[in-house]
Amino acid sequence: MAEHLEHVTPHLNYTPISASPSDCNISSLNKLNQYNGGRFIYLMSDDNVEERPDWLGGEKNIPISQDESFHQRPGGQQNQQQTIKPGKRGRVSGGRSDAPAVLVIVDKGDGVVDAFWFFFYSYNLGNKVFSVRFGNHIGDWEHSLVRFHNGKPQKVFVSEHYFGQAYTYDAVEKIGKRPVIYSAVGTHAMYATPGFQPYILPFGVLHDQTNRGPLWDPALNTLSYTYNYSSDILLPSTRNPTAATEWFYFNGHWGDKYYPLSDARQYEFAGEYHYVSGPLGPRFKHLGRRRVCQGRYTDPCVIRNWLPSERSLDDVRELERLWERNHVAGVESDRSSM
Repeated sequence: MAEHLEHVTPHLNYTPISASPSDCNISSLNKLNQYNGGRFIYLMSDDNVEERPDWLGGEKNIPISQDESFHQRPGGQQNQQQTIKPGKRGRVSGGRSDAPAVLVIVDKGDGVVDAFWFFFYSYNLGNKVFSVRFGNHIGDWEHSLVRFHNGKPQKVFVSEHYFGQAYTYDAVEKIGKRPVIYSAVGTHAMYATPGFQPYILPFGVLHDQTNRGPLWDPALNTLSYTYNYSSDILLPSTRNPTAATEWFYFNGHWGDKYYPLSDARQYEFAGEYHYVSGPLGPRFKHLGRRRVCQGRYTDPCVIRNWLPSERSLDDVRELERLWERNHVAGVESDRSSM
């Protein structure tokens, strides 16, 4: 988060604001709320994102682990629960990232405690349909949730695209007692299995891809907090009593506002855009939710007690063929590598 804020300038919609540079850091970001409440503030990149400056990619933050036993395993996570067996040192060791994860503990009462894990990335690289890319944006907040009841883990939620997916704790893959989740290439959407993950558009031809890449143990570098959703008070935990909280109360977007169609970097097809707006922060992820699912209370909340079978590239290509047979392609692809 801190490095990201070094490379952006606050805008009110598309207009730069005359905020002090000191207002754009994790210890004072909430001061930007003075501009129309902050909701229409966008932290716009100082660089042309299509030139892919180094800070966007975050390559230096890839976790490094000396234990290769995790990603040398076969990639077939099937419908049955699968627990990764301990390695030679008695456990599988995840790597540490220099980018801290954010842990927010929310006590819901009646023995229910939610542990939200938030992960921030400076850039979301959208996926392709027929060599045309959609859904790029600056700033990306993803999260998972483990719900405990009377001290025992009961459910796990992962922020797949749109409203995510919930599972019973017993269903998900684990290292020891800790759930294993998968971050998609480019979009960082969270899934419970490796493989190809189709979503939205008819036949699911827009898809994510996850695999057993570098194993990240977020507990090795975490900013941890407790949050009272009734009083809207976030407090740092005793593990990091001086951790900043002001960033949490920023009401605006952590990236650019979507580019207008008059911008050469922008295009649209079937309601999907090449560049979309950056996201709001963790405070807007329904931390007080009664159910583990993130959607509206009127939406169904399906909690799976099984894991889906891993989809292959051949499965996805078949979905694309179904789409092509039912729709007329009419999209320029000269900017597909953007």
